[in-house]
Amino acid sequence: MSYKAPPIIRVISYLLILFALSGCAGLFSHEPFTHEPLIKKEDQEDLTLAMQVKAKLIETKELSAAAIHVEASNEVVILSGFVETESQRKLAGSIAEKVPNVKQVDNKIKVK
Repeated sequence: MSYKAPPIIRVISYLLILFALSGCAGLFSHEPFTHEPLIKKEDQEDLTLAMQVKAKLIETKELSAAAIHVEASNEVVILSGFVETESQRKLAGSIAEKVPNVKQVDNKIKVK
């Protein structure tokens, strides 16, 4: 029997790998090294916020978080994708609103 990590652990692991690899990208270019970050602080904050919202959606058993896409820009979270019912659509929006640093939620999720 093989061990399978919970979905939240896998999502966080993939994002950590992504961050680590983005830090290594400069090693393979012929450009001189600069001290400027590869990802702007604002973009990093948006990515972190989107990841936090996605993690909360994954934790919610009443939702299929795989069908919900999360983006963030300037503390505004945009939800898109599909759910089975209107109550699931509202639940996803409500969960996103409760995540710290979310100022507004644009819920574009569609009911199948």
